[in-house]
Amino acid sequence: MVRRGIILAAIAVYLVIIIIGVTSAHQSLGAGDGMTSKKDTQANSKITGSIATRNEAFTALLPFRSISMQIQRVDWIDKYIKNIDEIAAQGADTVLFVVDCRMENVHSVKIYLDMRHTPTIPQLAELIDHARDRKLRVILMPIVLLDYVSGDEWRGKIEPQSWEEWFESYSQIMNHFATVAQDHHVDVLVVGSELVSTEKHQEWSRIISDVRGTFKGMLTYSSNWDHYTSVPFWDELDMIGMNDYWTFGSKSEPQPKVEQIVTRWHEIQRDLLAFVEQHHKPLLFTEVGWFSQANVAYEPWDYTKAGEPIDTDLQRRLYEGFFLAWMTTDTGVPPCEHLAGFSIWDWPPED
Repeated sequence: MVRRGIILAAIAVYLVIIIIGVTSAHQSLGAGDGMTSKKDTQANSKITGSIATRNEAFTALLPFRSISMQIQRVDWIDKYIKNIDEIAAQGADTVLFVVDCRMENVHSVKIYLDMRHTPTIPQLAELIDHARDRKLRVILMPIVLLDYVSGDEWRGKIEPQSWEEWFESYSQIMNHFATVAQDHHVDVLVVGSELVSTEKHQEWSRIISDVRGTFKGMLTYSSNWDHYTSVPFWDELDMIGMNDYWTFGSKSEPQPKVEQIVTRWHEIQRDLLAFVEQHHKPLLFTEVGWFSQANVAYEPWDYTKAGEPIDTDLQRRLYEGFFLAWMTTDTGVPPCEHLAGFSIWDWPPED
């Protein structure tokens, strides 16, 4: 989804504290420094229950308690370094780096790196290495941005003139990031994000296989919240990944209470957790975030509306409802047993 950079630092601090308290209460967290004792491994076994990842050794890494950073300015490396320090200081154990590649428009067949925005290999390596020095795990998520859009066009609606050429170009981009990820010990690589119109194509199997040939960590894909059931290649990945932009209100009822938000999450979990169990994969929320405007409960994807009043209390309630709902379902089965983690969207540098 589009940038949600107006989440306040104070809110992000609150979220991290809440989730650490929640997950600790259920004894489902591993050691934050990535070192796992026998006791930690036994506790972490609760996370997946009957869910098995491709490699059981990965289970000890779960869950990821992450905050996201969008890396879109090559002249801000020092600011991003400071961001990483701030994220580590808040108690997160993971940072998710979002790096972009570009298409000219929805019909283009070539994907390219604009080095005015995308960090060079040494710059990205510096950020990854610094995060690891601060005892943070690292998730790397490349996304596709469009230079020119018309109407409601976005990366979920691309229709290149040649799918064969597009996938060849995308493969080259992913191999580039897979090499950086492997060389600098990234924990999770996201092989794609919200590329809805591409998901039906069999070329994804080749993309995933090629990436696995280079990168030996965990792989996931970040699906759109309303399209995860249509992704055909979950069985080739280690986790089911998705963003989180369900609605929790309406234009006529824009102010849900925490109890209503929790109830709505329980409704979502019935289908979502059944799907997760069916595929025997843990669930990773790659984007969890609500901006601080009054329309966020019913339009969580649109922070661009002019004139919408600021409402940080509604924002707080949405976060609180998320964490409370993921403590337990209305059936009493803790969904955190199926949760690979989450990443809060997002933590922007100070101007």
